[in-house]
Amino acid sequence: MPARARGLTRAVRPGTIAVAIAAGGALLLAACGGSASHPSRTPTVTASALTSPTPSPTPQIVGTTRTVLSPLGLRVHSVPVLASSNVVGGFSQGRTFTVLAYQSGGGGWFHVQGRTLTGWVVADPALTAAGTFNSYAEADGVTALYPQTWGFQQESFGTLFVPQAGATASGVLEIASSLKAFGPAGLSGYAQTSSSPIVVCGYTGTLSYYAKEASSTAPTPVPLPVPRLPLYAEVRFAIDSAHAMLMGFNYENSSQLDVFAALYSSVSFPYPLCEAPAAATPAP
Repeated sequence: MPARARGLTRAVRPGTIAVAIAAGGALLLAACGGSASHPSRTPTVTASALTSPTPSPTPQIVGTTRTVLSPLGLRVHSVPVLASSNVVGGFSQGRTFTVLAYQSGGGGWFHVQGRTLTGWVVADPALTAAGTFNSYAEADGVTALYPQTWGFQQESFGTLFVPQAGATASGVLEIASSLKAFGPAGLSGYAQTSSSPIVVCGYTGTLSYYAKEASSTAPTPVPLPVPRLPLYAEVRFAIDSAHAMLMGFNYENSSQLDVFAALYSSVSFPYPLCEAPAAATPAP
């Protein structure tokens, strides 16, 4: 998306599923729900043999609702140990569950209750997120999840996600023919603070963080006449020789990054690496 527009907000429509995405890309978000299902594809989590310590209640986690982000779904185990022999079912992307208990041992596990299924799931923040999420779908098959308290709107450069109240952050998802088509990385008037590789639905890209420069004199963007926020994060990666993806997030403070993490952790698209069935969870 052009740097003049990326990551900014204006009036937002409610989060319905009636908008198509411009720029040759689109978002598909499956409706969230509380029931359990048994997905045909589930993510691989590599780990060694795990112990099963007594769960310890954590007030900030126990009793909360979480949503499955992984496009491949999430396996549910009878005990908090990674082994295919104790898999009792699974939750598909967008499904919600209630956290009954949390234990930090063995890499972290949630004891959860879905509508019809109870068990243990790994507490990997890339697989689930706190709260409930809406889903959005587009004909091209690109999918993602966004918070229920947010909405989306179509812009010339792609799809913009913003809170339904206030303009304290905004996210964007774009598809283009190549990384070069997005223009320079980051936003004009922002300095990069860090950068690292990241895997999004099987494809390796770059996750970069930026801070607005105090001396920046960048003009007010058009067509979204809203001041840019202090911080910006961006994920870019090439899908194949004719497709690339950009996800950006303009925000005020680091506590808001969970929303961005949910966006890039839930995104899916009909290209080989993303759609490939997951390998079986290795037994210890």
